[in-house]
Amino acid sequence: MIKCPNCGGVLNYNVKEKQVKCEHCGSSFDPKEKIAPTKKAGESNDLEGKVYTCSQCGASLMNFDETAITFCSYCGSQAMIESKMMVQTKPDYIIPFSKTKEECIEIFKRKVNKSLFVPNYMKSDLVLQKFRGIYMPYCIYKLSYSGPKKEKGSKYSHRSGDYQYYDDYTIEFDVDAKYEGLSYDLSSKLYDRYSRAIPFDDKEKEEFNPNYLLGFYADTKDVSGDIYLNEAIITAVDDYSDKLLSMKEVRKYGCSSGYIDFKDVEQKVGMYPLYFLAIRSKDQKNVNYAIVNGQTGELVTELPVSYSKYIVASLIIAAIIFVLINSGLVLNPKEVCAIASGFAIIGLIINIIQNGKLKNRETHADDKGIKSVKKDKDKIKRFSAVTFLILVLAVVIPLVVLASGLVRDIYYYASALISLGLLLITFYGLLKKHNELLSTKLPQLEKRGGDESE
Repeated sequence: MIKCPNCGGVLNYNVKEKQVKCEHCGSSFDPKEKIAPTKKAGESNDLEGKVYTCSQCGASLMNFDETAITFCSYCGSQAMIESKMMVQTKPDYIIPFSKTKEECIEIFKRKVNKSLFVPNYMKSDLVLQKFRGIYMPYCIYKLSYSGPKKEKGSKYSHRSGDYQYYDDYTIEFDVDAKYEGLSYDLSSKLYDRYSRAIPFDDKEKEEFNPNYLLGFYADTKDVSGDIYLNEAIITAVDDYSDKLLSMKEVRKYGCSSGYIDFKDVEQKVGMYPLYFLAIRSKDQKNVNYAIVNGQTGELVTELPVSYSKYIVASLIIAAIIFVLINSGLVLNPKEVCAIASGFAIIGLIINIIQNGKLKNRETHADDKGIKSVKKDKDKIKRFSAVTFLILVLAVVIPLVVLASGLVRDIYYYASALISLGLLLITFYGLLKKHNELLSTKLPQLEKRGGDESE
């Protein structure tokens, strides 16, 4: 552990001043310089810290000073009581925090204040103060190709009778292509959809120095960088192809494709800054995340909808529509019946689409990091047969009444009301599915503890 060389006090990296400061004597140090000898764990490229493992969800965070971790940033549990010393290989690079925790909180507040249906508990100052600065491990790829390259081209020449003639070309040129900074997170607990939404500027990375970690935590990597190698190559190849085909010299000869086989691939590990917040739902069964890029201030979060706010807003909108319809638009009973059936069809389609998204989220189908460490089969929540039957009835009942040619208006109005009533019944389930899409089920539901509200 690094201590103040003047008084032995606790050191923290000050984001605003970009200096390492002692909390006791106020001394400042350049984080790029060696402050004090660290306790060696073996080779000089080793990094030693205390690892706290959450007894509830199993998440692990490294700590590099004497500050204890009082709650888990991933599930909100009040204590991470299991700790041990851990040695890992030092990363190659680090991007220091540029945004303070206070700036991070304000960024999130602006977001939730613009969202009308966000539950009030997500705006609590007590919750927002639990934003945690964490350095996340990233794999950084460097791909390069230098040498000769050939591309085939074909260009229209002329027409003779029923035949069109093309000239084929072989274009030879030299390529010097380099791609640096293609980065992918190496923590299965940071979902790929989040990390991709808040990219980092790799140009601001520094050579790794443990001084930048003081006062923050670091996630331990549990994903191999190799699983993203193919994705990094595809990204570089696509960019190379776009740039090649945009050159007028190449377009002139009708080249339609460009591929490059990157022969030199280098992998490095970097620690990138994120502010991480886990917000428990009121029933303590799910957790929503808010993540702020500690370098750029970009925010990624998926906000749930408050049931009560949604119902109140729906009633107000329904009342306004009712007044507008009755004041200027007259619908006959058959038209009312047809409209009700149309709404039910829309509700059925939305439910089917949302269920497909829920299935992908539950199985983490698009997250390579999680799939690489999670080998067990996920339990998939199937589309509710009851919900499907209700929606089918909501569609069919008005159509049957329309097809029957009944004379009395009451039958049309009654079928429309029944259809809309059945549709409203499914709204609760649809809203519940929506909130499930935006949250993660806690892994410790069968255990005691971990109540963030305590």
